[in-house]
Amino acid sequence: MKALIFLIALLATAVAAGQGDAGQHLLIGDTDVYYGLTPSAALGAHPASHPEASMHGGVRGNRYTYHLVVALFDHVTQKRISDARVTAAVQEIGLSETRRKLEPMRTGDMISYGAYLDLGGTGPYRVKLEVRRPDRPGIVSGQFEYRSE
Repeated sequence: MKALIFLIALLATAVAAGQGDAGQHLLIGDTDVYYGLTPSAALGAHPASHPEASMHGGVRGNRYTYHLVVALFDHVTQKRISDARVTAAVQEIGLSETRRKLEPMRTGDMISYGAYLDLGGTGPYRVKLEVRRPDRPGIVSGQFEYRSE
């Protein structure tokens, strides 16, 4: 929980300062996308009664599971987008892809989107993000590469 809150706060702070890390930012259409991948083991264990214990269907207990967090902002107004539909298509280069719908995650009054991903190979992985905003026609997409450790 602390690592997740830290990551979301870090992303929000970078955006607010206008100095997002170019390595964790995509501009797709008129949407600023800030993303982060964290090994799920770094998020810590939660009791069964804790909301994070069941987030995204629950953390799978293997060292190859990563948590993808995405924060969306309107490029012009820099307002957080809290009503989008976000999908990630993850593919170890040369192998088939896996698609995950990213679920809205509330931290205080901020909405981000997330899902657990299995990154069991050496990579690199191509992660394609697709964003559908209700106030815009169609879907915009962008991608980044990631190497698991």
